[in-house]
Amino acid sequence: MKFQKLGFLVSILAFTILLGCDKSDSSHFTHKMALVMKASSNPFFARMEKGARQAADSFRVQLLIGTITRETDINQQVSIIENMIVQGVAAILIAPADSKAIVNVLKKAQAAGIRIINIDNRIDAATAEAVGLTIDCYVGVDNATGGKMAGDYLATLMEKKGKAAMLEGIRGVDNAEARKRGFLQAIESTKIEVVASQSANWAQDQGLDVFANILQANPDITGLFCANDMMALGAIQAIEQAGKTGKIYVASYDNLEAAQEAISQGRLHATIEQHPERMGFEGVAVANALLNGEQIDSEMMIELDLITKENL
Repeated sequence: MKFQKLGFLVSILAFTILLGCDKSDSSHFTHKMALVMKASSNPFFARMEKGARQAADSFRVQLLIGTITRETDINQQVSIIENMIVQGVAAILIAPADSKAIVNVLKKAQAAGIRIINIDNRIDAATAEAVGLTIDCYVGVDNATGGKMAGDYLATLMEKKGKAAMLEGIRGVDNAEARKRGFLQAIESTKIEVVASQSANWAQDQGLDVFANILQANPDITGLFCANDMMALGAIQAIEQAGKTGKIYVASYDNLEAAQEAISQGRLHATIEQHPERMGFEGVAVANALLNGEQIDSEMMIELDLITKENL
């Protein structure tokens, strides 16, 4: 199956919908579904899309893909979902930009008979329950465990003492809060002091600016946990600009190619692999099974791996 990419505007917002189809009649597809992700600028979601497209090919599924411009473009993601409802998809795979703000439009989709598969970042359970939204399946990782894995490794490098900082994702979003919680759990029995913890909204440019300010106020920091690689890549720039290369241990999350390169160069010390290709593939596979009337589990958990220079 070949895929064509079609760009168009929805509600005066510019974003891209990628329509997976070939040039023949669409009647040969088994189902029509949508994968709605976060920022297209983050390579993590390109990997997720790759896995989803492989599954769509395997199961002969017509796949529509929507991404937003920035991680904070929540209204844009709402508009994409509203358009997917109009497009008549049978299932939506959603990696929400916000765990709570996306709930109402997903309830609208569910009321239209669309099945909801939550991938990557969890929908807030209490908010979903309040509006009567039922998630058919969650496909993703235990982010608290991932945060603890990174924290444990960073604590070892720091010899369980010294001053550390944290660059958080978007506050209030489930995966950001879980990674933060896991990191803090990892260091709670050590002598490591967290002297600064600020959000950089998952973005590389904000990672640079935020950590540059943190470092200026706390020049004796020796450890940094970033809740994703994009922020870490920015923070590494701040470290280098401050002339502190080799003096601060950095651990992050996502295992992007740029992060792997930084690890090989000794600029980054660890990252967490959460296998977004598999999230995308299994999300489509689960939705396909559900639409075929098969019984599915309420969760499909993906394994996590700690990536360091030793196992690149």
